[in-house]
Amino acid sequence: MELEIENGVLKKIHMLYFGDDDIKDIVIPYGVTKIGYQAFASDRHQIDSITIPDTVTEIDDGAFADCHITSLTIPDSVISIGNDAFIGCDRLESVTIGKNVISIGDHAFNDCRSLKSVTIGNSVTSIGDFAFSVDRKLECITFGNSLTSIGKFAFHGCESLKSVTLPDSVTEIGESAFEFCYALTSLTIGKGLKVFGDDAFSECDNLKRITLPSREFELDPKAFDSSIRKAFEERDVSNFIINYKEN
Repeated sequence: MELEIENGVLKKIHMLYFGDDDIKDIVIPYGVTKIGYQAFASDRHQIDSITIPDTVTEIDDGAFADCHITSLTIPDSVISIGNDAFIGCDRLESVTIGKNVISIGDHAFNDCRSLKSVTIGNSVTSIGDFAFSVDRKLECITFGNSLTSIGKFAFHGCESLKSVTLPDSVTEIGESAFEFCYALTSLTIGKGLKVFGDDAFSECDNLKRITLPSREFELDPKAFDSSIRKAFEERDVSNFIINYKEN
């Protein structure tokens, strides 16, 4: 096996010998600052774990697409996670995203069919379109307190997700962001939320309980524009159990 590194960028992994495809664990050398475009992208490698050093600041588009890794810790040195970075990692079960990551790209963890839990660091401000879409086993997502926007279809089809708590920093939820989250039973809305994308919570048939930041935050179709009703697929909000956060 050989890692092609140029000017601090890990550009590609090369399997050179018979048996290289069966390598289970890879440690990226200290000093690498960027994991390049599709550097590890392959559904052929049987890699279980990849250790990322704290010199890496960027994970480029498609860097780990279709890898078979089972768990991942993204170090605090990483600032950005590119589009399609971990798309199709079918054995990935848990992800911890470092505290300095600012953005999670479009489709970054799309179709990670074994992913059960995600912890997002406190510096993430945006989650891209389709970022965690159709991660059907995702049960638990913890958002950081700097998050402002959740992209369209970001958690679309996450049919095992049971509850969502949005921090006060979130101002916008994109179109169909949580559509087809069948197991979702409770939603906690932060005080900063202003925009509900169309169908943001449509087909969430088990969603019954909503917690609002205060009694001054009115969840009432008359108090919102039409987007609020479209977010809940025209459901009558009077059918929800409404709670309020303790001040």
